[in-house]
Amino acid sequence: MLITLKNVTKLFGNFKALDNVSLEIEKGEFFIILGRSGSGKTTLLRLIAGLEKVTSGRIIIDNEDVTDLPPSKRDVGMVFQNYALYPNKTVHENMAIALENIKISKSEKENRIVEISKELDIYNLLDKYPGQLSGGQQQRVAIAKALVRRPKVMLMDEPLSNLDVQLRYSARKLIKKIQREFNITTLYVTHDSNEALAIADRICVIDKGKVLQVGKPEEIYSSPSNITVASLLTSMSFIRVDGKTIGVRPEDVILGEGQYEGTVTNSEFWGSYYLIYIDYNGNEIRAMSKNRIKEGSKIKFELTNYKVFNHD
Repeated sequence: MLITLKNVTKLFGNFKALDNVSLEIEKGEFFIILGRSGSGKTTLLRLIAGLEKVTSGRIIIDNEDVTDLPPSKRDVGMVFQNYALYPNKTVHENMAIALENIKISKSEKENRIVEISKELDIYNLLDKYPGQLSGGQQQRVAIAKALVRRPKVMLMDEPLSNLDVQLRYSARKLIKKIQREFNITTLYVTHDSNEALAIADRICVIDKGKVLQVGKPEEIYSSPSNITVASLLTSMSFIRVDGKTIGVRPEDVILGEGQYEGTVTNSEFWGSYYLIYIDYNGNEIRAMSKNRIKEGSKIKFELTNYKVFNHD
């Protein structure tokens, strides 16, 4: 294991931001931490980076206990959603700053800057200032600044949240490509379940400071451990039937027949299908349909491939 967290707890006053978190992350793994706002995911990243002190527990990177080490001694690169670029310094100077405390020759530093900037297609921007760059270019510079150190670990906190949809897709592919090429263990924080499913080797779902489930995207999608995980990651609707909580995905609701009946409250056009919202005894069910269904219509439906949950 490259990164191990052993019973890590973090308190801010009386507030428990992280509660006895234990994780093992493999070398070269793209590991995503998924959770709602306030779940503790950013705090977890900041503890690994050394930007916050652990209240209790240990953090081990590459067999070294780094719990009490400062960020500069942990060999991690960091990319945050605000990019953390110096506005009064060029792209080249921003990258060079990241190498200041690394004991390599001046020529080696320059070689690294040229190599990474070419890899990320920002070589022609080295003399530009951040204010002269687009959001996508700034994002690439922030990644370059982290990668130029050749860290063992890269920590990324919602790095794509400031980009528009198209740029987010291309940047996501680029991050995964670079991560694979350099075999960098990457911890990536997001609240976007689609992003998590698309690029993770494994996903850690966290809520209220506790780890709820860790697994491969396919495992968590098909077998969420509880309602919270299911609602975050699988687009399930939940209803009470015969004293049980049932979770069902839109593609597993059959419309026009079945033992249940509800009222259509909304129809959304999603390109190849309509997403139909149905009120069933005060619960909202989402279903897929080839046709728009008028709001207020009564409709019968059946559930297939549903999962039964206990209450969280």
